Amino acid sequence: MKRVSAKLFFSVMWKGVCQSMEWFFGLFGYKKDGFYAWCLWRLFATCTSIVLGILAVVFVYSLCDTVYDKYYKDTHCYDPDCPRSEFIAKNIYYHDSGLGKNYVFNSQTKERPLRNLSWIAMPRGADSLVCFCDGEKRGYFNKNTGDVVVPAKFNHAWVFSEGLASVEENGSIKFIDGTGKTIIDNVTAYKPEMEGLLFHGGYCLITTNDGELYGLMNKKGEMVLPQEYSFITSMDNYRLWSVKKGDEMAVFNKNLVPIIPHMKGSIYIDEGTIDVTMPDHTMRKYDMNGTLINDFYIASVRTLEYEKDEILYRRSVSEEVSDDGEVKESSEMVAYHPTATARLRAYVAGDSYEGLMTADGHVVMMPLYKEIEAIDHDLYLCTSTNYDKVIVNGKGEIVK
Repeated sequence: MKRVSAKLFFSVMWKGVCQSMEWFFGLFGYKKDGFYAWCLWRLFATCTSIVLGILAVVFVYSLCDTVYDKYYKDTHCYDPDCPRSEFIAKNIYYHDSGLGKNYVFNSQTKERPLRNLSWIAMPRGADSLVCFCDGEKRGYFNKNTGDVVVPAKFNHAWVFSEGLASVEENGSIKFIDGTGKTIIDNVTAYKPEMEGLLFHGGYCLITTNDGELYGLMNKKGEMVLPQEYSFITSMDNYRLWSVKKGDEMAVFNKNLVPIIPHMKGSIYIDEGTIDVTMPDHTMRKYDMNGTLINDFYIASVRTLEYEKDEILYRRSVSEEVSDDGEVKESSEMVAYHPTATARLRAYVAGDSYEGLMTADGHVVMMPLYKEIEAIDHDLYLCTSTNYDKVIVNGKGEIVK
């Protein structure tokens, strides 16, 4: 089969179009060599040229605009209002082009002190060094000037906090200061799943190599709390530390002096006080210095109602709608037991456990049960587990 070139194809197509037009206009007296034909072809050629010119202008404009947006604007933008620009400090911005060639620029001088960045991470608090990655290594630059302070030489590095930053070097974690000088060396071995180690309130949380136990390290690299706690968390803006060791918890102040000694139970801060739920589900409240405010407080109180043995009847009215839309009423007498209020109230304490108390607030039974129901004026059904229940009298004694 003979190959047809593009030139031949379009030539045949054009001749076909011209012959079709000659036939169509011939119906109206068109003659190929006449004046009318000359004017018509001139008009057609002019209009075609104008349309093609407009299309060419639109195409060139769209192409230039696309190229500008993709290859120039995204990589040469100094506009602080650009949606891709992130404010860092006065006149200093970070431009995320989305092309892996991000940069830091000064909106006043139009300079780019840092280019070809993958990402940045801002420091915590008053620290001024920003962590950056050039695609392979990590370093730090000053957020106020954009100048590199610590060159990109670390495989792993994290943000600054309280004047120090953790970095990985030769498989171990160490801390550097704002000049890149090593302050604390060989803190722990690096693990791929490890997150950045940060200082808060003068201390850094350090785990054992297996990640099971925690301790606190100060800025001298000293373990001021040994790595023997299963849980350590800061409270009250890092002024207090709550720790757990085995089944006991304690609270230390910012100097790591215990203000609530180790005791069994759970501890949390609630609106400026330290709340402790004891193993017997009673709750204690301490102030922020560890002084006991109340050794027994509750969350809520509810009345208990029970069904009396007496049987009463009441009329129950119901409505039915027939197939033709007619509403019919029917009534019947329904038997029911009237309810009454039991003598004791149920109070809710720690972990939502319930106990019994009198109406004037005297505790009859400690919070030992998950749920309490009244079954008589002074007899109560108490749920200890989902399946185990006991009956307790008005003295808090189990009825056998």
